[in-house]
Amino acid sequence: MWPWEHAALGYVCYSALTRRRLDAPPGDVAALLAVFASQLPDLIDKPLAWTVGVVHSGRMLAHAPIVAVALCFGVWWYLARRSETEYGVAFAVGYLSHVASDALQSVLVGEYAYARFVLWPLLSVPTDQQESVLAELGAFDPALSATLVVSAVVGLATVGLWIADGTPGLGVFHRS
Repeated sequence: MWPWEHAALGYVCYSALTRRRLDAPPGDVAALLAVFASQLPDLIDKPLAWTVGVVHSGRMLAHAPIVAVALCFGVWWYLARRSETEYGVAFAVGYLSHVASDALQSVLVGEYAYARFVLWPLLSVPTDQQESVLAELGAFDPALSATLVVSAVVGLATVGLWIADGTPGLGVFHRS
């Protein structure tokens, strides 16, 4: 998934959970945490694989559920000790939505080997081909174009939800 798709999914999941649990839209800081956390697995794994070369896949260490769950629990525990439990929930929802959607996407398109990160370190993860990811940006492919149209529609629907929620997150930037 593209970063904006992970952000949209993380926000939608957290908004739905907040409305269900608290009968209210997400708060400013929590909404930003959910969106930030939805990017974190790639912000950790992609540079480690593609720039530093510490791991051989952009979906490995930070994407592995054993690491993701431990990290989310640690963040939640830290924030709960500071009476900010909801921020920990927002972080976990954003982060885990990223991991789950990457696994589901790999399975749905039949790239089962790329879903093996869900059992890392018990199973090995195939080496990424960074060039193939970057080539997608410049290649015209009708299937990719259709995917981008669907992505745009989902993005617009997410913006609609965000507006209906009262544009949470913007309040952080308007405070004096």
